[in-house]
Amino acid sequence: MGCCKNIIGSLIFIAILCGAGIAAYMYGPWNNKDNSDGGSEETPTTLTAKTSACTNCCNGLESNCDLPINEVTWAFVHNAMSDDSFYAANNDLPLERALVEGYRGLMLDSCLCDGDNIVDLIQDYVTGKDEGSEENAEEQYLGFCHGTCAAGSRSPATVLKNIKTFLDVNPKEVLILEFEVGEGTLELLYQALNDSGLEKYVLRGLEHDDTVTSWPTFQQLINANRRLLLFAHDGGMESCDKQACPEGIFYTFDHFSETNWNDVDTCDVRGNNNNDILEQRGFFLMNHWKNDDDLDLPSKTNAEEFNTYEFLSARFDKCDERMPNALAVDYWSTGDVLKFVEDQNKKIGGGGDAVASSRSSS
Repeated sequence: MGCCKNIIGSLIFIAILCGAGIAAYMYGPWNNKDNSDGGSEETPTTLTAKTSACTNCCNGLESNCDLPINEVTWAFVHNAMSDDSFYAANNDLPLERALVEGYRGLMLDSCLCDGDNIVDLIQDYVTGKDEGSEENAEEQYLGFCHGTCAAGSRSPATVLKNIKTFLDVNPKEVLILEFEVGEGTLELLYQALNDSGLEKYVLRGLEHDDTVTSWPTFQQLINANRRLLLFAHDGGMESCDKQACPEGIFYTFDHFSETNWNDVDTCDVRGNNNNDILEQRGFFLMNHWKNDDDLDLPSKTNAEEFNTYEFLSARFDKCDERMPNALAVDYWSTGDVLKFVEDQNKKIGGGGDAVASSRSSS
């Protein structure tokens, strides 16, 4: 939920050191002046969830249906927009494939893009030009990127349309989107969401007393067809715990606590959250990813170790104060994340449960 902000410097260092600027200009998918994002509009067939065979399941398990949504474990894709069309990507495969496989949380960063590629980024860095300067204001548009659109971006219109299609064809699935809002993008994000047609699925408003929010069950959301929860932070987002949230987007840190970034060994809580706050918030997110030590960029080698069933189990066992109910990873297609989350939810739901998938741990 958020990530290192020095990615631009790291990218520039790599590009200069390795001559990546020339290669990127000639061959890279980020050489993109027309706002195409390497993704495409999906069809109902390609977005049918693997869990769809179980007609009595909610997010893949029958036992989920009668549980409040914060009492199960959610699998999240960290920086979900960042796939193999990006430079220094967080994931090998697009977020649409993650939805089909069983991930039900997507973390997305909104950015102002101006059509620049990695070569332009180096030139701007050398000349001291700010990527978000007023000089380029008329050319800017909304993108989902990480740090800089020059390293890759996805079209919000395409991404949100595909998410809507997924919800259209999978009526027993509930999704969470969590946005890190880039500077100057909040109103554009509101507009993109309004244009997407997702509004009919968005959950608006929650019941709560002075300390604890009452979360609906999966079945309640499915019956009401309000199967999309939106959360966001930064970029002008403010707490709306005591009033209606604008555009139906909850302020993330009214409802989420999280572990530290780049920490895959402990359950230590990020920031100044004490145990009382940890219990009051509906979700406790485990950030389970670690960048490489040299350049602070995403590492598939790390994911191959950290996304194993054994590593995940060992880390969850260290959580004494509260068990995480959201798990965010890089390289979502690597390892045993979905099998681990499925087994966690089987234990929560009481064991031997009808399941739509047949995963096995490695």
